[in-house]
Order: sequence, then structure tokens, then C-alpha cells
Amino acid sequence: MSSYSEDLALVENELREAEREHERLGAHIEGLKAKRDAFKKLNAAPADLGSKIQDLPKAEAIVRILKESPKPMSLGDIADTMTAAGKKSNRNGVSVYIDGLLKAGRVVRVQRNQYRDA
Repeated sequence: MSSYSEDLALVENELREAEREHERLGAHIEGLKAKRDAFKKLNAAPADLGSKIQDLPKAEAIVRILKESPKPMSLGDIADTMTAAGKKSNRNGVSVYIDGLLKAGRVVRVQRNQYRDA
């Protein structure tokens, strides 16, 4: 094999490794951005929201959170806000309550996975 062929093989191998590293770093960066955005949302939650929803049933707390929000919220946003306000919740749990609230006409779906109070 000629020297150029060996050099080409080495460069191609190094390029493949660099591309894999680039993909890994890209995924890591996206994950960090998602965490940052989640913490920003939690940090922006109204400080007194916890006292407003603490004694409410979860369905009522969801309606209150949506009333307090200036824009529609996703299931994840609602769950994060509830947890930050002291009511442990997750996306799946919120989904169950949202279904009932939609049927009762208490919340409105404005687009896929975006809700506001009715």
C-alpha cells in the first residue's frame, strides 16, 4: 500500500471518529438546553402559586395554574409548575386530569399538547 493510501485511511478513520464525537456532543448539548429550559420555567413560576394551590385537589390546581399562565402550557409545563409549587406531579398524571377537565369544559386544547383555561 502506498504512503498516500495509508494516509487516506488514517484520515478517513479520524474523520469517522470526529463525526461520532460531533453527534455525541450535539445530543449532549440538546439535553443540556432542555434541562436549562426546564429550570428557567421552574424558576419563573410565581412564588405565591404554591400557597394558592396547596390545598386544592389536583384538577383544581391545574385549572388555577392555567389561569395564572399568560400563555398556553404543555402537560410537562403544567406538571413542572405543580411540582415547583409543592404538589408533586408528572406529565402522565396531569394527562389524566386534563382529559376530565376537557370533557367538563374547564380547559381548552389550543393545539396539540397546549392547553389554557376555558
